[in-house]
Amino acid sequence: MQLDFVQPERFELEYTAEDGASHRPVMVHCALLGSIERFMSVYIEHTAGRFPVWVAPEQVRLISVNQESETIDFVAKVMAEAKSLGLRVGVDNSNESVGKKIRSAEIWKVPYTIVLGEKEMVSGEVTPRVRGDMEAQKAHEPLRISEFLKTVSHEAKSRVTKSSL
Repeated sequence: MQLDFVQPERFELEYTAEDGASHRPVMVHCALLGSIERFMSVYIEHTAGRFPVWVAPEQVRLISVNQESETIDFVAKVMAEAKSLGLRVGVDNSNESVGKKIRSAEIWKVPYTIVLGEKEMVSGEVTPRVRGDMEAQKAHEPLRISEFLKTVSHEAKSRVTKSSL
C-alpha cells in the first residue's frame, strides 16, 4: 500500500469538505508489482545482465556443430537430460558458424555453453565454456556430459556465484 501525493496534484483532484472548502485528497493505492519491477530493474542494472546460474533465464546453451540428424538427436538427448535435472537450457541449431553461435551465447550472457558434435558423441565428454565473470579457473578439463550437467544443477540449487568447473 502506498500514499500518493503526486497523482492528485497531477490530475487536479479536489473534494469539498464538511466546512465547504476545497481540499486536495491523498490517494491510497496498492502497487503489487511496482516494487518488484523497481527491484528487478536495479538488480539487472547492478549485474549488467550477468546473472548467477540460479537466476539466469538460460543456464546452459547447447550448440550443434552441424544440422545432421545424428547431431540434432544427440543435442535433443542432452537437452532432455539437462531438463530432467531442472536446468533451463537453450539450443542453437541454426545454420550459422560455431563461432557466431558462441558469440551469440556470450552476448546473451549465458553462464555455460557447450558445443556438441561428432567428437562429443563419440567421447561422451564436453569442454564447457564458462562466462568470464564466473570463471574460477581459466583452463577447463573435459567432463562427462552427465557430470557437467549435475555440477551445473548443483550450482543452481546451492546458489553459488562462481563456477566450480
